[in-house]
Order: sequence, then C-alpha cells, then structure tokens
Amino acid sequence: MAYSEKLIGIVFLFLFVSLFSQHQRFTYDYQYIPDSTRMQDKRTEIMYLDVAPGFSRFFSGETFKNDSISKAITDKQMKATGRVDQIPQTAASKNNTIRYTVIKNYSDHTVFFLTRMGRSKYNVSDRRTMSWSIHPDKEVIKGYAVQKATTDFGGRKWTAWFTADIPVQDGPYKFHGLPGMILKIEDAGGSHSFTLAGIRKLSDLEIENLTPSGSFVFDFGDKVDIDFPKYRQIFLESRNDPTKSLRMTLHDLEKVNVNGTMIDKSTYLRERELQMKKTIQDDNNIIEIDMLKK
Repeated sequence: MAYSEKLIGIVFLFLFVSLFSQHQRFTYDYQYIPDSTRMQDKRTEIMYLDVAPGFSRFFSGETFKNDSISKAITDKQMKATGRVDQIPQTAASKNNTIRYTVIKNYSDHTVFFLTRMGRSKYNVSDRRTMSWSIHPDKEVIKGYAVQKATTDFGGRKWTAWFTADIPVQDGPYKFHGLPGMILKIEDAGGSHSFTLAGIRKLSDLEIENLTPSGSFVFDFGDKVDIDFPKYRQIFLESRNDPTKSLRMTLHDLEKVNVNGTMIDKSTYLRERELQMKKTIQDDNNIIEIDMLKK
C-alpha cells in the first residue's frame, strides 16, 4: 500500500512538472532605477518569461509589441515599394524599454544573453553559477506558498521568494537554480525588483514562434557568439566610445539623411555622440552593476 501511494505521488509530480514546462507565460512587473543620482525616478517594464520544454525565454513585452508593430509597417513598405524608407520611431528608438533577451537551456543550465550593440547581435554565453542560501522565512505570493532565498550576483545582494508548488528551477532575468519558480526577487538597495503579475498558457501562435534561438523581431546584422568576459570588454568599450560602430557604418559618406534633410557627417556624429553619452551617463545603475567596474 505504501509503495502504491509513493508511486502515485511520483506519477503526480511528473505530471505536474510536465504541466508547468508545457508553454507557460510568467508575467513579471520589473521596477528599476536607471540613475543612482535620481533614486525617486523608478520605472516599470512588463517582462515575460516563456517556459517551454527544455528552455525558457525572458524578454520585454513592451519592446516585443513595439517592434512587432514596426516590423508590420516596414514589411508593408517593402511590399509596396520594394524598399524601406524609414524604420518607425515606435520601435527603433523608444526610450526606457529593455532591449535584451535571456535564454536558459534546461539541459545543461546554460544561460544566453542576447543583445545588440550597433549593427551586431551578441549571443553571450554566461556560465557563471549562482550560489543560493535558503532561509526558513515563508510568505504567500499570488496564492503560492513561497520561501526566502538569498544570493550575490552581478555586484548586488539579492533576496528571492520561490515556490516549490511550481517545480521549474527558473525565474526572471538570469536567475535560476532554486528548487522551484522564483516569483519575486529584489536587490538590497531597492534599485531592481521583479514581481510575478500572472501566469497563463501560451497560445498556439505564441508556441509556434517560441524557439531557443529566436529573439529579435528585427533580425538584421551579424550575429556574434561570445562568452561573458569578452562581452563585458566590448560593453565597456562601447560606453567609452559609443559612436564607434556608427562611424564605421558611415565611413564612406560625407552627408547623412536625417528625416529628409542632408547634414554634414561630422556634425551628425558629434550630435549623436553627445546624445549617446548623456544616455550612458543617466544609465549608471544597471542590474549587473559590477559590469561598470574597470
């Protein structure tokens, strides 16, 4: 009798795990403070963690929506005229949206960080491990019993709340490795926090478009596979010289078309450099703050 009950329990657990690995979307409210000199300026982004058998994909819902709308417009231009006259601003330069994607491979626990700098797409393999301490503290989030865990990652101390009721070792951003889904996580300084807003099953169309490598709506430019240390080097170089890629792209031109007006390339680059350096200056409180250490 005891063996039968144990077997039934194992079967039930297997079915439960299978259920939550079959194309579920976990929606998180991401609150963050981009500029440490303006702690009152807290921003919010809706983030999606799409869980599929074998992998997950984490990305900004707002960015994906804007890029999808823009792609539909550019596809219409291409079909009508055979060329794209201009990428709509709703996608190309929308401020305060998260532009990266995080892919987690469940089979070997590999994390891939996909982002873009200039015309290059970077597929960054991040094999750093997370060392968790699990604490006895318990709470309830969205009806799920959760337990406290802490870790140090990216130069910050993090407190997470995970639930064993959803037996998927995953969570928002790069966070993973606890015996259950992370429903909430925040850093000690209050600069970055992810909180579960809801869970739903993906539609057939969403499942069809969910792949372990596809992440960019605008899939242009070269793809570069690199490891995390190399990406950190490129990231710092880009912050120090933000127009380097743009200068290379425009090196054969003397003038640049800006909204239908031709202006001198050097003037354009100078203005763009000032804009980009101001953006970088205001983005000094990134989630992995140790990336800024030289």
